[in-house]
Amino acid sequence: MKNNFRTEHDHLGTVKIPENALYGIHAQRAKNNFPDTERFSKEWYKAVGTVKLACYNTIEKFRKSSVKQFGEDVPVNLISLDTITALQKAASEVAEGEYFDSFIVPAVQGGAGTSINMNINEIIANMALIHTGKKTGCIFRYRSCRTCKPVSEHQ
Repeated sequence: MKNNFRTEHDHLGTVKIPENALYGIHAQRAKNNFPDTERFSKEWYKAVGTVKLACYNTIEKFRKSSVKQFGEDVPVNLISLDTITALQKAASEVAEGEYFDSFIVPAVQGGAGTSINMNINEIIANMALIHTGKKTGCIFRYRSCRTCKPVSEHQ
């Protein structure tokens, strides 16, 4: 049986990630660097999904208000409505506790929460891609849904 992997790249190099994994390079590096097995609670994971959903709802309202005031020539770069909708759906699913098995960063880790936040961003980004008919691994395949932006924008 063949294992299928995707290769993700960052400033430190490359990491092989299982092809259909919802986590990405940041979460995999954190798991490798902090091998503790203690996990965050599912309630905490769901709460972060709720906060991210609130951010995407706010971005949607800001986008609609900006377009209403300025028309399509808004003087700032806005996330597309399709991307916002996909992010809202994915964050809503996280808020309901879905994909918890993809939350692989251990509770005891360094980085002041960066790794856990990136893990959830990667889950949301990859689910948003799946919801729009694309494959996982968005940071490197699709500029429309990069993990750092727009998934974490305004958070």
